[in-house]
This record gives sequence, structure tokens and C-alpha cells, in this order.
Amino acid sequence: MNEMLTLQRQCPRRAEHCIVERQQHAADAPVYILKDAVGSRYMKLSDEGLFVWQMMDGERTIGDLCRSYFARFQRATPVEVLRALARLHEAGFLLLQDVDDNRRPRPTTVTRATKPCRLLSLCTRYWSVPAVDRKVTTLYCCLRALYTPLAQAALLVVVCAGAGAVGWHIAASPFWTTNALQRSLPVWLASLALHVVVHEAAHAATCKHFGRQVNRAGIGWYFFAPVAFVDTSDIWAAARLPRVLVSAAGPYSNLVLGSMAALAALLVAPNGWQDPLWSFSFMGYVLALVNINPLLELDGYYIVMDMLEVPNLRARALAYLGALLRGRAAEEPQLRRVFMLFGAASLAYGIAMGVGVLYAYRAYIGDIAGHYLPHQYAQAIGWGLAGTMSLMILNRLIEGLWPGQRR
Repeated sequence: MNEMLTLQRQCPRRAEHCIVERQQHAADAPVYILKDAVGSRYMKLSDEGLFVWQMMDGERTIGDLCRSYFARFQRATPVEVLRALARLHEAGFLLLQDVDDNRRPRPTTVTRATKPCRLLSLCTRYWSVPAVDRKVTTLYCCLRALYTPLAQAALLVVVCAGAGAVGWHIAASPFWTTNALQRSLPVWLASLALHVVVHEAAHAATCKHFGRQVNRAGIGWYFFAPVAFVDTSDIWAAARLPRVLVSAAGPYSNLVLGSMAALAALLVAPNGWQDPLWSFSFMGYVLALVNINPLLELDGYYIVMDMLEVPNLRARALAYLGALLRGRAAEEPQLRRVFMLFGAASLAYGIAMGVGVLYAYRAYIGDIAGHYLPHQYAQAIGWGLAGTMSLMILNRLIEGLWPGQRR
């Protein structure tokens, strides 16, 4: 009870140097982009979130915000206000301060809540280089000619012809029937590095093509898989088509490179160069297919989310599916079919991924450990690490189905 009273007495205040921009042509309910002009942070706000943001003046307590929220939207529960405040505080957009009996604010230190699953933070880690916008501008100036209609039509012809060449090559001599893959590990690694660099550069240049900033770029890992990224969050406030095109630019660039390599291997490559070019082409197509998968939170997911104009599609779909399983799915009936289909597909894919990681990583880790340890210890390590990773994947699904149920 004392903790609740203390919480109600705190006065949230907006962080400085923040601006709000309405997303262009947003369907359904309007969406607003909260932008920190100094720290280059972004957050999407609904109408309700914008109302909470505008009310945080450092004078009103959280109790005042809940009462104003009820008067404006006729929803009595404070959970929505508290959830919005928690998201804003976690992203660094608000400060909290106590108020004494004379309603004079006094600063207070707020610590972040500790999540029960600390291992999850070890599976996702990123390092970034800030202030890359000027370099991206220079890159775009060099590539500007590729964004003309004539150049794009030519690239589309190359992609179609390259896809036909890859299909013919696989039908004539499948990769898995030769030893080319086993002989070309350095080629695969070099191909992967080049495709990733071009993929991220395409995202950045396309974002700059639409007049938006690119604030950061970096590398990291996601569930122990290496990743690279560029921060194109500034495109959030643009219209739907530019957002979709920025997301699609990465996998499209892999298709273009892969198709060019396939055509070169088929038509002009001298002897000895065919296998490296086919390997490079195959890597581009694999990366494009992986990134375009809408059930992974990669480019394809954001394309679908922007096409449907439904923010946080995966989280909302899983939450709706969980509510449906509990017999409480009553809200947002206009999106019921979308949430049911996408939620069910995400759940099935997540379970399949968890099982696949369990067996694939168990064998992979067990084989590596088997070179240094007795068989039974190597197998125990393989099962233990693979099982931990699978449980973390399934834990995210459970938290998505029952959001807010676990503390």
C-alpha cells in the first residue's frame, strides 16, 4: 500500500530536446513518432500515448495522470498509463521526481526493474558507431543514379534473369551433389561479409533517398548469430511506401548481387571461377529468403507490419491469441482475422525453431566439445547449451501469449 502511494506521488516529466511528428498517411488510428533530437532515439505513440506524453509536465503526479486519462478516454484502469510510463522511462524519454506535501517536486532516483530471465541479455548484444549520417550521405551521392526509374527497371531485369539462371543451374547440377560447398569455406565467409555490407548499405542509402537520417550503424549478435544493422528509425514518420521500400532494399540488394554473380558464372566466367560465383550467388539468395521471412523479426516482418499499418504486429497477435485461448479476446474485432493468422503462424514457427535449435545446436556443440572432452561430457554440454537456447526462445513465446502475467 505504501509503495502504491509513493508511486502515485511521483511526477513524471518529459525529457528535453524531444519532438513529436505524426506518421504520414497512417491507416486506422493515427500514429505519432517521438524523437529525441540529441540522443537519436525514437518511439511510436498512439493517440493515448501522445496524451500521456503531453500531460507529463513535472507538475502532475501519476495519480493526476490516471484521473485525466479516465476523463479523456473513459477507461478506469491505470494499467495503460503505467505501461506507457514504463515504456517511456525505459527508453529514456521521461524523468521521475517525488512531490512533498506542499506539492513541490524533489528529484528522486529510480532504478530499473530486474527481469527474471537475465540470460536473455546475453543472447542479444549490439555495438554501434554513432554519427554516420554524413558518411551515408556521401554513399547515397555515389549511388544516386541507381534510384532512377531506368536503373531500377534494368536491375529488375537482372534479378529475373538471374533467378532463371540459378534455377537452371540447380536443376542441372544441384549444390548438394558436388563437393563445391565443402571446398569453399573461405569463399562462403567472404560472400557472407560482402552481402551483409551491401545489404545494410542499401537500407541506409534508401533511407537517405527519402530525405531521412541514418544515425547509427553497428554489429552484434542475436541468439548467438552474428548480425549487422543500420538505424533507419527516422523513416518511421514517412509514408507507408517509403517505409516498405527501405525495409525491402536490403534483401533486394542481395538478390541483385546474387543474380549478377549467377549470370556471370553462367555466361562469362572463365574456368575456375564458376564455383566461387555460384557460391556467392547462393549466399545472396539465402540471405534474401531469410530476411524476407515475415515470421522472423527481420525485414519481411517490418514490410508486413507497414503494409498492414499495424504497429507491434507480432506482440499484439500473440497477445490476442493468448487472450483467445483464455476466452477473453474481445478487443479490436476488425483485426481479429489478422491477429489469429499471424499469431498462430508465429507460435507454430517459434515452436519449430525451438525444437530445431535444440537438435541442431546439440549436435553442433556436442561435436565441437567432443574434440576435447569424453563423449558423455560433450553430449551433456551440447544438450545443456542447446536446451537453454530453446527454452529462451519458448520463453519469449510464453511471454508473448501472456503479457504482463509474469513479473
